[in-house]
Amino acid sequence: MSNNFFPLTAEELFNRINKIPKVKFAMLPTSLEYLPNISKELEINLYIKRDDCTALAFGGNKTRHLEFIMAKAVSGDYDCILTGAASQSNWCRQAVAAANKLNLESFLVLMHGVKGNAMQGNFLLYNVLGANVDVVEGEDLEEIPKHLDTKYEELIKQGRKPLLIKGGFDYDDTVLAGISYANAMAEIDIQMRKKNFMADHLIVTSANMTQAGCDLGSKILGWSTRVQGISPVFWKLDIKKDIARICNQGAKMLDVNLEFTADMINNDNNYVGEKYGVPTSEGLKAMRLLAKKEGIILDPVYTSKGFSALIDYVKKGIIKKNQNVIYIFTGGSPAVFAYNNEIADSKKIT
Repeated sequence: MSNNFFPLTAEELFNRINKIPKVKFAMLPTSLEYLPNISKELEINLYIKRDDCTALAFGGNKTRHLEFIMAKAVSGDYDCILTGAASQSNWCRQAVAAANKLNLESFLVLMHGVKGNAMQGNFLLYNVLGANVDVVEGEDLEEIPKHLDTKYEELIKQGRKPLLIKGGFDYDDTVLAGISYANAMAEIDIQMRKKNFMADHLIVTSANMTQAGCDLGSKILGWSTRVQGISPVFWKLDIKKDIARICNQGAKMLDVNLEFTADMINNDNNYVGEKYGVPTSEGLKAMRLLAKKEGIILDPVYTSKGFSALIDYVKKGIIKKNQNVIYIFTGGSPAVFAYNNEIADSKKIT
């Protein structure tokens, strides 16, 4: 952090963010709820940021991202969007829904991965939403950009005018997505003031963009909170370096005098398990615990892994008794139905 930096208020941060073009898709602010039963169970003060309730096609964190990323669709000459991810992608579900709101056709290129084209969960919703879907073999998410480039050229030859959205693999899009979560931190700042507490820890399941916004926003607002990302995937790239890059570009965009380095970023990939898209036994236990104690349903391959990390941090003393903790619930509920067998089988191990 620069020695010449002075924190902004939430209202000042909102004002700067509001200068950046966006399209309204989300119902904001989402609530920050205290969880009394699980707090008693873990002997901490646990709050949950309900970003599963952003409203667009079952909601989730990507709706915030898309408000900024899709602004270019309004100002440009496009007749469709092209994006991609894994076959059970929350990103793709929300991107197609956002495109529908803008009367744009959608094309998806999906890595087969663990679930392939099984007509359930997010894959079923692509069908309901009317997306054009291509499934390619493989499960390496870092192969997605080259497949998108191939599809882009195909669409151009057909006379289409696609907006190519590479999301987490695009330099500019990652920064805009980060800005959207700096905005979420300003929401939380106001909510914490109303509830009269400051978080000691903020936990978020994120591979890069969402955590970057949490790191950026919390620093701009002058919090002492430790932001901890829990990665749902093993990346080949240096994820901490990439998050710092997103933060630095976001700081420039918001005209704040902050500088981030990789050693300032906390991102833990020890809870991925076997691989991306495969539930862990501890994650499914965490999913059942939160459902039983608070009636909140996590998803089986993202937020459940993040919540299992939170529980483990309590056991290890990283999160101490009576500390204030915020968990960012980034959504993903449709995946529950795609993983029905794994979730049902987990009852035997809880």
